[in-house]
Amino acid sequence: MTALSYCIDTVPKNFVEFLVEREFDVWLFDWRTSPELPAHEHQYSLDDVARYDWPAVIKLVHGETGKAASVLAHCLSAPTLFLALVRGYVPRDSVKAFVASQVALHLNFTSLGERKVALHLDKLLPRRNMIHQIEGDAKFSIGDVAASFLSKVIPTSFKCDNSACYRHAATFGEIIQHSRVDPETHKLMGPLVPRCIAAFLKDVAKQGRPDHILTDSDLQNLDRLKLPIHFVSGRENRMFVPSGTEASYHMLCAANGPDLYRRTVYDGFGHLDFFIGKGAAEEIWGDLAASLDR
Repeated sequence: MTALSYCIDTVPKNFVEFLVEREFDVWLFDWRTSPELPAHEHQYSLDDVARYDWPAVIKLVHGETGKAASVLAHCLSAPTLFLALVRGYVPRDSVKAFVASQVALHLNFTSLGERKVALHLDKLLPRRNMIHQIEGDAKFSIGDVAASFLSKVIPTSFKCDNSACYRHAATFGEIIQHSRVDPETHKLMGPLVPRCIAAFLKDVAKQGRPDHILTDSDLQNLDRLKLPIHFVSGRENRMFVPSGTEASYHMLCAANGPDLYRRTVYDGFGHLDFFIGKGAAEEIWGDLAASLDR
């Protein structure tokens, strides 16, 4: 999705407005998965984002401000920043604090997601297929036909009239806790997350089969993650379940001690509704702002 998702106008106050009110200097980062960038149409991996995209934006923000950045990285932005740090692509002292939202070093899917990954269904997808989440954009490609079929048969926790929500559930997992999202925001679900290239989804599945995303070399450099990190999850997340951030939290506490790390699980919230859902401003955002200002 695009980082513009953080500043939608269908909610009384969006996350960007919340931070600006608290005198944060807010920078929105679109990396190559964003539908706003031509690069999203080309093949890429988690390591590509870690190696090129994060260093570029951290360097830019530091060059413009002269300061280290506090980073809120949501969903797959978080593991790519972890890789950028642990592999030395981004210097540790250039990140002041890090909020890892929903995902970290362990890509723990729902039981349905685990079965899809274990069956290696991703191997059936041609790498260049663009998988469309808006029904009217779908093509007669293997990826789109698979998404169309799975969206009709995969069980979900919700019932709604937006076909994009079902295609999201089939492709990624459930993106929102529906009870948290108002009707006008619900209409935006297709445009907010409209498409993704299969090559990236294949890499995510590959990285999700082992216990964690780190190589043996990465494990020798966990000291590069000695910075304030707040792991946050929605207890109702049906894409990346909270046990993933729990495992990552304990891994880093064991490696570097517990003083720099904290973890919070928020009841009644799922995935993206952390930032666009009712009650998020009151129940979550204050904690996130405090962690970014740590």
